[in-house]
Amino acid sequence: LVQALLHKGARKELESRRSQNTKSVQEMAPTGSPKAAAVARKTPNFSGEWLLERSENHREFLRAIGYSALIAQTAFLAEARQSIQHVGDELRCRFETVPPMAPARFVVFHVGEDEVRGSDDIGRETLLVKPTWRGQALAAGLRYPKSSHVLRIERYMEDGRMVEHLRYPGKGVEMRRIFAKASA
Repeated sequence: LVQALLHKGARKELESRRSQNTKSVQEMAPTGSPKAAAVARKTPNFSGEWLLERSENHREFLRAIGYSALIAQTAFLAEARQSIQHVGDELRCRFETVPPMAPARFVVFHVGEDEVRGSDDIGRETLLVKPTWRGQALAAGLRYPKSSHVLRIERYMEDGRMVEHLRYPGKGVEMRRIFAKASA
């Protein structure tokens, strides 16, 4: 799935980068570049095929952001998949649910960008705001432009799993989605 996201030339470049060790990546990146900074921070790499293993407080969170009671009640039944190619401070992501609640979504973003357009699992427009590294977590604001919902999102690793942690400070509710790496 990830390879389908990439152009042929970009795929070769990413495969080449993936095969190099951290030291050679540091040597290739000029001092002060985003790649050198990412390597120096030893941030996690989210590359891989990820399947939703479980979620915490899913229904309550979805109701808080305006999902109908029916969708909030049944959304956890869909299998959520995330395919991520993560190189330095660039992430190429494909998000989908099975059965599909909306078409698969593709997003490419760089840490430090002001805003990145995307959509949630049912296709509602979102804006990822100023993604940045906060320790070992990739953190950002998350807004729904057609509503007043202003959220915080963090992505981090915990016990070999990728966690997507969403918080809605204005309503005092949060949700965690825990993803396991798909077996090869």
